[in-house]
Amino acid sequence: MPFVFFSVTFIRPLRFRFHFFVVTLQQSSHENNIIFYFRIMNRKVFGSFFAFMAVSFFLCGCAREKKMESYLFAYFTGNSPEEEQICFALSDDGYNYTLLNDGEPVIASADIARKKCVRDPHILRGEDGDTFYMVVTDMRSNDGWSSNDGLVLLKSSDLIHWTSSAIDFPDTWPDMFNREALTQVWAPQTIYDPVEKKYMVYYSIGWNGATQQAARESRTEQDNHKTHYVIYCSYANEDFTDITEPKLLFDFGTAAIDGDIVYDRKNEEYILFFKDEGLSTMNKGFRTRQGVMRATSKSLTGPYTVEYKHLQKQGQYPVEGSSVFPLIDSDEYILMYDCYANGYYQFCKSSDLKNFEFVQNTLTRGNFTPRHGSVMHITRAERERLEAWDDLCMALDELRQLPIPAFTLEQLDIRKEMMDMAKQALENGREKKDFAKVAKKVRRFMAKF
Repeated sequence: MPFVFFSVTFIRPLRFRFHFFVVTLQQSSHENNIIFYFRIMNRKVFGSFFAFMAVSFFLCGCAREKKMESYLFAYFTGNSPEEEQICFALSDDGYNYTLLNDGEPVIASADIARKKCVRDPHILRGEDGDTFYMVVTDMRSNDGWSSNDGLVLLKSSDLIHWTSSAIDFPDTWPDMFNREALTQVWAPQTIYDPVEKKYMVYYSIGWNGATQQAARESRTEQDNHKTHYVIYCSYANEDFTDITEPKLLFDFGTAAIDGDIVYDRKNEEYILFFKDEGLSTMNKGFRTRQGVMRATSKSLTGPYTVEYKHLQKQGQYPVEGSSVFPLIDSDEYILMYDCYANGYYQFCKSSDLKNFEFVQNTLTRGNFTPRHGSVMHITRAERERLEAWDDLCMALDELRQLPIPAFTLEQLDIRKEMMDMAKQALENGREKKDFAKVAKKVRRFMAKF
């Protein structure tokens, strides 16, 4: 989005020199930050003080507006239908998190998924800086670990209200996928492709090796009868409601799931972090075991070259759902993953995206039991809006829990009015003030009891 400024320099009477400045706002393709730059159209610039000051103030104001200050963690909590829901938590440091909505779902899975349950949410800020994308696994684990055949696409402008589209792979591409051969569509994620100028959605596909010919090529007979996992990718349409036919992105030779792609600016390459499921020893003599590995490529769509080592703290197995994100105002990155058998999330830190050092284990207990999630930077305004929404949710819940006998008939009418007002604000509110105003009224009413 360009903005044009110009200044006039008086050289002599009736002669002027115009200086044009084109200021461009560009969202980084690889980070959650905004990059600002300006280009001077005239090579010989004299006396452009006022235009320079205008540009400077403009840039400073925009930088403040989009400054990232907090972390938003999207996750699910467990394997029951009540736990296969999208939850949010906030953090100031990227390691320690505070629940939103008291750990209850922020989006009802039954409203968005064919299976009425979802897992593995991945959240992303769009290139415009104001649109958010989320993709989740459409799965109900009570139906079995080979029961899911698709994913869900979600889009939002405020992190509170989301539109959604569920995609069933066998229904959409019946010649490519059948329900007998397709066993999983797991852990989708989204990244912007600066070459195609589109959002690429990538995900793990589980094939039944006994029935899928492509899964048997160049593999041992023993591996043929195991479920084989490869990472596929598609491109989303402009509305983020559909994706193109899946194409192979990465084949580890044995089971690889939970892909997470990060762009390394220093080395100008893409890094694919993934979970090695530890199902064979076939990869160049590397004895696989459950752990986080990385592969690199100069192109987003590959081919990717695997580095045969595990990145997580040694001895902490099993792990899954690795996610990498940059620390705010830092050149360092965090690698986090779910140590689901040990009861904590583990955090490691790196300055080169290759060598990671242990930082801490964040215990998962009480209402905070995150499973396979992702983290995104947010601004102060975005955080305050989420907190105001959260406060109204809590106020409404407290109002519901007040015992009915405590109210007079008149107060019951007011209570209903307050509840309707709160529900309407939660459904239609878009800004912090929309939620804060109603929450204040509800709490003022409850203070009488």
